[in-house]
Amino acid sequence: MFIVEFQTIKIHSFFCVCACVYLQYFTMSGKLILGLLTWGGIDFLRKRLLSKKEEKASTNVHDAKMDYASQLPDEVLSYILERMTLKDVVKTSILSRRWRYVFASMAKLRFSLDTIGVFNYYLDHTCHPYYQRKFLQVVNQFLQLYLGRRKVVVDLEMHIFIVRELSSEFGQLMHSVSQLGVERLHLNFSCGKFFPTSGAIDLCPNMFFEFSLELLSQASSLKYLSLSVCIVKPSVTLRLNSLKSLFLTSVLVKSGQLESILSSCLNLSQLIIKHCKLPLELCISGAVRTVLFADCGGLKEIDLQATNLRRFECLFDDKVRFYFSSVPSLERVKIGLRGDASMPYIFGEFATNIPAQVKSLIVTAFYTQATHLPTEMQIFGNLRMLALLFESTYDSDIVKVSPVLDACPVLQYLDILQHKTYRQKARGSHIRSPLSPTYHTELKEVRFGGFHGTREEIELAIYILTSATVLDQMLLSQYSIGPYYKAYYGHDIWEKREPERVSIQQLLLGQAVSSSTVVIIQ
Repeated sequence: MFIVEFQTIKIHSFFCVCACVYLQYFTMSGKLILGLLTWGGIDFLRKRLLSKKEEKASTNVHDAKMDYASQLPDEVLSYILERMTLKDVVKTSILSRRWRYVFASMAKLRFSLDTIGVFNYYLDHTCHPYYQRKFLQVVNQFLQLYLGRRKVVVDLEMHIFIVRELSSEFGQLMHSVSQLGVERLHLNFSCGKFFPTSGAIDLCPNMFFEFSLELLSQASSLKYLSLSVCIVKPSVTLRLNSLKSLFLTSVLVKSGQLESILSSCLNLSQLIIKHCKLPLELCISGAVRTVLFADCGGLKEIDLQATNLRRFECLFDDKVRFYFSSVPSLERVKIGLRGDASMPYIFGEFATNIPAQVKSLIVTAFYTQATHLPTEMQIFGNLRMLALLFESTYDSDIVKVSPVLDACPVLQYLDILQHKTYRQKARGSHIRSPLSPTYHTELKEVRFGGFHGTREEIELAIYILTSATVLDQMLLSQYSIGPYYKAYYGHDIWEKREPERVSIQQLLLGQAVSSSTVVIIQ
């Protein structure tokens, strides 16, 4: 489709495609920022590809019979091919001698059912064994052509459901993958973007493909590994010393498996686990620096023994008990637990056990959890930064956040973010005596996202202003703040409430105990 001698291809269409891809490539790499909005722009690219002598001689494009695409640099051709189907990519090898092995210049490879002409728009996560076998054969044949033509494949991705009876054929395919020197490998054992939840995994565990890490024994260049919708079988003798990042999604993790995997990856820096079914107990050890759990179920206890761990984030479906046995480098923690008993645990036992060197804590509250914030809390003795994220909370009283400040005597930065909060008016349950200010001598900056100017929000803001003696800035925003999720959907709420916004700002500014405090409402 790239040679102008083909009668089915219009020369202007060819230049349009090549020009767009060519400019997109160099724009993304920062080498060129230029928009071709007219045919003059297309002609500019054509002049770059033709020498002056050839341009004068080419009075008729079809008579010139020039292969313009072949004159593009290999890196640009690779960029183009990566955005085509594998079927079309293979076809380019017969265009000319120049194109015979151009497909081997692609640094990124992606295989799915589309590769063999099966479109899975109306299929579930499984597919017929005939298509599974055909997929493995076609991809393996392609990789055999690829071998020896390129030294390193930067990124390889496969989406296919495979029954366990085809483990031998899949093993042959992985042998070819290992020989390619792949650096980033994504394996999703489902037909499409299907990621079952941790609860759904229990319903069909026998359908999950068992992926053995032994298949990666020859993958000496592998740095990033992503496995989805499978069961991972560790190896006692395997050592993946090059692996830096491991990403598990909708994986069934059995007792002792994750610990064995970590012992095989001595240089692993990042571990991310999402929507996985976990055993009752876990122990995180090794050289890992960042650990993230999201929407995982089954776990009851977790012991952190990773001496290099600096960042730990988790969102569990149930209450989980944490043990910080050996984490001398831990600095940042984010925690979210389902269930109304989670808030008393986080600001009680969890606060007692968290290491003293932790300086940053993010707590996520869901649904009715915000109404269960305890009035008496354990002290976070060295906490410098605290973020409270309220997600889809119902009938919560934001003023109940005030005791948190008393539990953080050296806190310097406070973020509060409300997202999709719902409250019932005139319930009478929020009637209480006014708050008594307690001086906070370290608090410098407060950011309140999802602020709508309600009575409770204003009361909390006044409490902070009258108690923070060195406060520099208070930001009250209807939008999201920091790196957190979006806090607001819709139009500008202050667009028709400007007088109210001004009156709130004047009211708050008059309450500040610090003369240097700046209050911003946006």
